Amino acid sequence: MPLDTVLCLDTSGSMNGIGIAELKRAGNEFLIGVQLTANQTGLRENVAVVEFGRNTRIVQSLTDNYVSVKRAIDSLVPGGTTPMFEGLMEAMKEIISNGGVLTLKGGKKMTPRVILMTDGYGDDKDKVAKSAMSFGPLWKAVGLPHPIPIACVGCGPNVDKELLAIIAEITNGMYVTGEMGQLSGFFRRQVLLLRFAAQFSHDMNKLRSLLALRAFLSSMGEEVENEQELRGLSVLLLAMMMVSDDDDNDDDLEIDGYPSLGARVRRGRDWKWGMQDDNGVGTVVKHKRGGTLIVEWDNGQKNTYRHGAENARDLRVVDEHRGLKPGEGIKVGVRVVRGPSWQCGEQDGGAGNIGSVYKVDASETFNTHVRWPNGRKNCYRLGKGMNDLKILVPGVHPIEDDMARRLAALMVLGALQGSSKDGASGASSPSGETQGGQSGTSQACIVQ
Repeated sequence: MPLDTVLCLDTSGSMNGIGIAELKRAGNEFLIGVQLTANQTGLRENVAVVEFGRNTRIVQSLTDNYVSVKRAIDSLVPGGTTPMFEGLMEAMKEIISNGGVLTLKGGKKMTPRVILMTDGYGDDKDKVAKSAMSFGPLWKAVGLPHPIPIACVGCGPNVDKELLAIIAEITNGMYVTGEMGQLSGFFRRQVLLLRFAAQFSHDMNKLRSLLALRAFLSSMGEEVENEQELRGLSVLLLAMMMVSDDDDNDDDLEIDGYPSLGARVRRGRDWKWGMQDDNGVGTVVKHKRGGTLIVEWDNGQKNTYRHGAENARDLRVVDEHRGLKPGEGIKVGVRVVRGPSWQCGEQDGGAGNIGSVYKVDASETFNTHVRWPNGRKNCYRLGKGMNDLKILVPGVHPIEDDMARRLAALMVLGALQGSSKDGASGASSPSGETQGGQSGTSQACIVQ
């Protein structure tokens, strides 16, 4: 069974001229890449075309007859408004009717995907957001066989970036924005995702590695300079991968009834493992099927423990925040909030929410893996001048910490204002106006 991809394309009136020309060029380059992959690797891809504009319809159902798909793309004519909701509903209808699952070598399976392209705002933003819920959390209710990620690409200056970010977040997809001329590169990289998945289908750690993905794309002639797009490609790919029930290689796997990833634990009622823990605290870093999980202790040891296996529970959950020594790098068990380089929308559930670090991989650009209270798990940059996260100090709530910093800043500014006024007593500008008060007011506004 080939991989299924539905191209959901904006053909509203604003796409007239260069927009529709670039869209057709990018779509045809996508087909060339799909055909080349099929010829070189045997991996085939079914492609469907849905348009939304003056006409909102399934132009071509899922097929690996790429001549027919090309004909459908070339036939698109722009006009009308931007009924994005209706376009996504047509894409859903096509997947429900004709979509399937690709099985890679080794048994890994991949769900269909939707690639949504637009140059503007949907006619009804709320309805579009609700339609995204149908591809994501509500997939069973609408009759989809699996959750379906949506890869969004917005072109031109009038794109509703906020809406695309919402769609991507809800569906575990991705979004990028750029100029019309960049469309072809985006579509080429979408084709290469399948090759990457096939090459490393035996190794979930490789499939999760941004470093491995970047190296693979580079080897195929695609240099991804945009870190957000690289990370988005990785998120999209992992959303398409269906982990089998007996696959314990997925570091993000969470099993109902287990302590969450990042949870802090101590030895429990059935402990029989001596001093592996040094009688201290550890962090749950991985769930395993069959009633076991892996804990990394603060002393550096990592072992597997029972959580239901043999009717035993070796651990108990505790609320003990891990601190770091001066100069010590990030560790599992540390708690974090969004930091100064945060560009990840509401992945954390909102500003001020506290996440738990459950994995650190220094070889990756996005080196810190965090689980948030809303259940989302994502990886972030921490160090080397890019800090998506801020490490929490034990015993200090992030809001209290922020208030303390602001209060301290205001106290310093107050002292500076007083000093400035004392030092500037009688000192005037050529026009006779005292300048000390102006300086103090300007700095106070910066703090606010």
